[in-house]
Amino acid sequence: MTRRVRQRSTARRGDVRPTTSRVLSALFSMFGPDGVDGMSALDLYAGTGGFGLEAIRRGAVRAVLVEKNRRRCEELKSAVDSRSANAEVSVVCGDVLKVVDGLDGPFDVVFADPPYADEPFAELASKLLEAGLVSEDGTVMFEHSSRTELPDRLDGLQVDRRRRYGDAAVSVYRPIG
Repeated sequence: MTRRVRQRSTARRGDVRPTTSRVLSALFSMFGPDGVDGMSALDLYAGTGGFGLEAIRRGAVRAVLVEKNRRRCEELKSAVDSRSANAEVSVVCGDVLKVVDGLDGPFDVVFADPPYADEPFAELASKLLEAGLVSEDGTVMFEHSSRTELPDRLDGLQVDRRRRYGDAAVSVYRPIG
């Protein structure tokens, strides 16, 4: 039985900035031919849940989506069709920096796409590592404005690569050591 996930949002333009399909496709291509099959994914600042739901569609066995906006949380919950459960998918409603230490990890891939006006990357990296949410061979992807330059190191993470997609950029980090 395959997992069916519907992605639906009534978010108004300007209310949320979903990761574009072009960027999602590029992100998942970074994982090579096996993709995220069998992996666990953490989607922070989930919005419409694009990354986490796409990870499940591509074979991830577990995804946790964290979103602060209650209305979007309810939309995310309804987007997950639990009747075809080949994967464990959960939605956590709350502020990422407040709920991250209560999550149950580790995760093979962590994706964070905060509002471009926010820059929580250093604090978030620290909290992710302290909470044991990044697996030893994990990947942490931060989507941010292409005008924002993230450092080569964030706490115990080292930049692996950077990609620009118009106004968006993604900095990919791996655990050090």
